[in-house]
Amino acid sequence: MTQDIGELSDEAAVQALAAVAEELGLLGAARQYDWNEAELSETLDAGYVDAYLSPGHSVASDGELARATLVYVASLGEDMARTVNEAADFARSPSERSLLMTIGVPVLVVVVLQTEVLVKRDTRGKWSLTIHKKAMKDAALGRVFTALLSRIGGGQ
Repeated sequence: MTQDIGELSDEAAVQALAAVAEELGLLGAARQYDWNEAELSETLDAGYVDAYLSPGHSVASDGELARATLVYVASLGEDMARTVNEAADFARSPSERSLLMTIGVPVLVVVVLQTEVLVKRDTRGKWSLTIHKKAMKDAALGRVFTALLSRIGGGQ
């Protein structure tokens, strides 16, 4: 399955991730987030991002972030692997349907990983990001966090 996901184009990977979010009933939640990458980036501790990412680490593209997330989600069990496989098949098929609309890939990642990542806004309107870190022996999850942090912390 990892190779199959790795062969998705950037656009197809993003569409597959959106399809997974839709299948899990999470697109509504994704549409409710009104933060953008710049706002979220401001909340990150640059030292934490620098310590987590290797020096010179490039910013992940939408497709790289989507593929890393799809690999992780597929590793969560047979049902999730089947969902990801169906979403990848959907994304490869010719279709005029776009699930993304105005939803950014980092938002899709956060809602799909909602048990791992918490984004919230305080009473002053400041955003915060809390990552519930598991042991990073789970390489697939580590790749998702690395890609996500590179995207939202890439401007620092």
